[in-house]
Amino acid sequence: MAMNVNQEGYNRRLAAVQQILHKYGLESTKVTPIAYVEHCPFHFNNFIYKVDLASPATPATFSQTPQPCTVPPPAAGVSSLVVRMSNPKAEGLNNASRVENDVAAQHVARASVRAAGLPPLVPAVYAWTPCRYPDIPDETGFGWTLGEFKEGADLDGQFSGLSLEDAKSVVEQLAAVFTAVQKAELPSTVTKFGALTLDAAGNIVSGQTPLLKGGPWDTYADFWVARLQAQLSESNGSSLLKGWADGGVRERIDTFMAGGGVQKILGSVDVNQKVLVHGDLTMNNVLYDSKTKRITALLDFDWSTVSHPCDEFLTGLWDIGGGIHERNEKFLSMVLKGDFSVQPEGLSDEDIRKWEVAKAWDAAITKTKATRPSDIAGVERIEALRDLEDLLCPFVLASDVMLRRISDEDKAKKKQETADKILSWLNTYETLS
Repeated sequence: MAMNVNQEGYNRRLAAVQQILHKYGLESTKVTPIAYVEHCPFHFNNFIYKVDLASPATPATFSQTPQPCTVPPPAAGVSSLVVRMSNPKAEGLNNASRVENDVAAQHVARASVRAAGLPPLVPAVYAWTPCRYPDIPDETGFGWTLGEFKEGADLDGQFSGLSLEDAKSVVEQLAAVFTAVQKAELPSTVTKFGALTLDAAGNIVSGQTPLLKGGPWDTYADFWVARLQAQLSESNGSSLLKGWADGGVRERIDTFMAGGGVQKILGSVDVNQKVLVHGDLTMNNVLYDSKTKRITALLDFDWSTVSHPCDEFLTGLWDIGGGIHERNEKFLSMVLKGDFSVQPEGLSDEDIRKWEVAKAWDAAITKTKATRPSDIAGVERIEALRDLEDLLCPFVLASDVMLRRISDEDKAKKKQETADKILSWLNTYETLS
């Protein structure tokens, strides 16, 4: 079995955690990795640790170095913390202002959740440091946050075992916090599409996204052009795809892009809508207490963006039937139209449950007056751009790790199938006006 690439530096990371704690005069009795898998061929996006403290951290612990977008612990103190180290070696991530975006997004979301009268489900951040790697060429150069530990277990490990009644209750709870995030008031200094960062005065402003270099962008169309161009650049580096230079595919793509194809596709969309997007809103990032039957936390704002509300449905919510995703294909048209009045025929018992959950989700976000996919004019066109984005550089055809698992014959077959899909997509959309 191949060595976990994340094992390299394991002890150095633990030493870096101790340095962080010592900076604030804290001492640990136990440091426990969270969601750490011993054998993984890919670099983790983050290294997360629960830290049990010898003495509680109090407001005085952080009073000497207050930072933007942080809050002090409660007056009684906390006996456990979470240290989250952003891994700059993770594939495909942009570390220019990744930690800043994370803490700013949590700050904005936390304020909106509080204003909505909901429990404090977004963990508090007590302190943070931006990425300084590779200027500091070891783990002490990693960006990090030190924040609140929330009780509960990952919802995705519990949801399938819940009764339908309890599952619907969870959906209603999640709809409330989702709506609060979607309706979060962005600072007036956030004017562009992209993500968040902090200026020298500590103000939240527009910044680069954690998944895409460059930007921020003035328009939603510009944001999409950058995303598609990034996928093309990634395909250039693929030993299999080679930038789609074969068979005239790349020439067709370049012609579409240069001719304002993205702008034409978005012509019928209200492209001026701009909201906070969590970016990875799945049950894996939600904690749930099975005893109280309550959601206890919404985690991981690492991939947050400021973008069109449709983007939240493109990147997450698929596991509760609310996402615009192939896993919901048996009732995707209902998600897009907001009409779950008739149960599809021929569903298995498992799919009937999924449909019931999706129906409950749509009803819940209708009740909270969130923007739903069915409320977005031209949603199918945004979905089409996502489809092209996925086709331009599929992970299974671009990752060397994945390619080593596929025979040469299957590689050629999959590449041709994908090329055919790209050309079919272009035949459908390149003549739109």
